[in-house]
Amino acid sequence: MKTFTGWEYLLIDAANQYGWDKKIFEVRIQWVLSHLHELEAITNKADNKPLYAKAVMAIRKAQQGIATGHMVGFDAVCSGIQVMSALTGCISGARATGLVDPDVRADAYTQVTDEMRTILGTHFTVSRDDAKQALMTSFYGSKKEPINIFGEDTPELNAFYQAAQTTAPGAWELLQDLLASWKPMALSHEWILPDGFDARVKVMERTEARIEVDELDHATFTYQFYENKGKMKGLSNVANVVHSVDAYVLRCIHRRCNYDRDVVEDAALVLEMALIARSMGEQQAPFVASEDFAYYCDQYDRSGMADVVMLPYLNDINVSCLSTEHLQALATIVNGMLEYTPFEVVAIHDEFKCHPNNMNHLRQQYINVLAELSESKVLDDILGQLHGGTGTFNKLSTNLGAHIRGSNYALC
Repeated sequence: MKTFTGWEYLLIDAANQYGWDKKIFEVRIQWVLSHLHELEAITNKADNKPLYAKAVMAIRKAQQGIATGHMVGFDAVCSGIQVMSALTGCISGARATGLVDPDVRADAYTQVTDEMRTILGTHFTVSRDDAKQALMTSFYGSKKEPINIFGEDTPELNAFYQAAQTTAPGAWELLQDLLASWKPMALSHEWILPDGFDARVKVMERTEARIEVDELDHATFTYQFYENKGKMKGLSNVANVVHSVDAYVLRCIHRRCNYDRDVVEDAALVLEMALIARSMGEQQAPFVASEDFAYYCDQYDRSGMADVVMLPYLNDINVSCLSTEHLQALATIVNGMLEYTPFEVVAIHDEFKCHPNNMNHLRQQYINVLAELSESKVLDDILGQLHGGTGTFNKLSTNLGAHIRGSNYALC
């Protein structure tokens, strides 16, 4: 991953707010440097005037050596498709969302419009905003929105679906599996994320009732409310599952960036000693873990995703309950965390903000989490919980994690 100085991140932030966020980082930096003498004068031309003005103020203070609390924010590229592609091992979808090709600032929405133009001919035009709305909603199960944009049973609609499947085949396959996971007449759908977070989504149906008010001369009105009752078909498992994994990624970033150093240092020592003992062939006596610790061990056994959420419960006795693979995964994460001082992260959905001096660490942890997701059994685990059984999702590749670890534009 390419790294930048805090000063350079301030420049990237200003370029992003001006409207250059689709360019590679070096172009954004150079653009600001070439306009450094007139940044204030071109504020009215910025895409986001308030945030651009704020970024320019931070640049001016940095030039004077004045410390500020300014945070820079980077967005995930097409986060829904990005997460779905990582889960399914889909290199094509990962390439379209910045996880592959480190020197390309990818954009799945633009790629879909380009694919459609190839199918329909150069005369075809569609705005990126329309393509974004159609693609984003269709990968969450919507058929209505693409029809609203491209028409019903039109060559454009057919080309859109063909382009979507070509761009992100793994996400498209996962879409079908999540649509099929709906339980007819179930009152809720539930699954547990790798950090033990319970996702419980009730099935709510809008109901109408006619209300008569005796005190108002028997006047009536219609009252609409939502009632928890099952229905035969539903689309919401798609968006709910993907958003739950998106939220899990966010929690991972918080835990890995804004951590308790004492807890992590203690855990690092415990993990190191345990791995040394195992490398020497030492055997520890069987140990019955506490309920809390056993709970987090179960999450790893099901999902194959190591998570530092269990570190406060880890000690030199219960560490014997962990497999060597689990120990090694935790040690890799923990040692990476201790390379930097803990720092605050502010996140809104798929945008992550921190002090510019810490953005290298945040970006690195983001690609670490996405790479680990691609190598895990998280998707098998969630689908198994939804379907009430066990099975294996045949991932589209086995080496996506290596590609992700070399990416530059997963967040940009």
